[in-house]
Amino acid sequence: IIQEMCNQMNDVNASGLKTVGTEPYVGETPQAALGRWVTPNSLFYVRSQFDYPEIDESSWRLKLDGAGSQEMTLSLDELKQLPKRTLTVTLECAGNNRGDLNPPAPGNQFSNGAVSNATWSGTSLSSVLSKMDLSKGVVEILFEGADIGSPAADKDPEPYLRSLPLELARHPDTLLAYEMNGETLPLEHGYPIRLIIPGWYGMAHVKWISKITAITEPYYGTFQGEKYVFKYEDGTERPVQEMQVKSTITSPGENESLKCCTDYRISGSAWSGRTDIAKVEVSVDCGNSWHEAELTGPSEQYAWQQWNYKWHPNTLGEHTLLSRATNSDGEQQPLESVWNELGYAVNGSKPTKITVSS
Repeated sequence: IIQEMCNQMNDVNASGLKTVGTEPYVGETPQAALGRWVTPNSLFYVRSQFDYPEIDESSWRLKLDGAGSQEMTLSLDELKQLPKRTLTVTLECAGNNRGDLNPPAPGNQFSNGAVSNATWSGTSLSSVLSKMDLSKGVVEILFEGADIGSPAADKDPEPYLRSLPLELARHPDTLLAYEMNGETLPLEHGYPIRLIIPGWYGMAHVKWISKITAITEPYYGTFQGEKYVFKYEDGTERPVQEMQVKSTITSPGENESLKCCTDYRISGSAWSGRTDIAKVEVSVDCGNSWHEAELTGPSEQYAWQQWNYKWHPNTLGEHTLLSRATNSDGEQQPLESVWNELGYAVNGSKPTKITVSS
């Protein structure tokens, strides 16, 4: 099984993802695929901290442990016997669009392709937690991935660890997913199970989960406290959690040439954590004027919203296209991103330059 998955992974990397980093492989979803409602598994962006672990399904067990709970294990078959739940959820890497920041921030220099949308199936995490006799003092649930490595040259190897508040962990839409778009979860996306937390940035969706622990104090570690924290120029900090309101233009593409006096559709996608998209606006003159776009396709709480705007260009020359989204709470995507030291949640309107010719 592992060799087959590794072969599939190599095909994925060669089949259209834009390579951003290696060792481990990091790849962006190509521009054309960002316009699809569901991103094919082979084109879903790939990001991990360490090399992919080796998994033997026959011996793999999920360990459950922690305050007030007797240690126990579950096999993949036992997990699949629990009630199944399916959700379509957009995942965005916290560093998406980091390459747009000026001055640059450290880390993978993503353009706008570290975001994808898939249909995930698994069991609600709450179904597993119900098997644990959690004490009243439990405040968080800690997840340990099977991937292990050194987060920095001066640090010892450690597993990928992150936690969730107990209330969110118990939410019925927080999943332990074992299927992606109706197929077995691919190795690069966390086989055999990964965490899905609708609306949160990708770093929270722990892959290759090997252990779940109930803890009585908030967790602080490399990937939750040291990293994945907004560090602003004024010295303030806050954790990276829910995805910010954002939109992206998927068509036309950068530097595309359009014919004058012809009907076109400017199209794209928009998303906003756990909040619905209420409106998307488009500018064809670098933000001087805005026009409301039509929301199209499915509208699901945790998935991106597709949109398009009919445009009949009648002025020759260069045009700068922009889009901005507004969510149902009234929060509007900013024109300019807020710079932060580690380059997270870059959600300013990204310009698309095109040329109109005769």
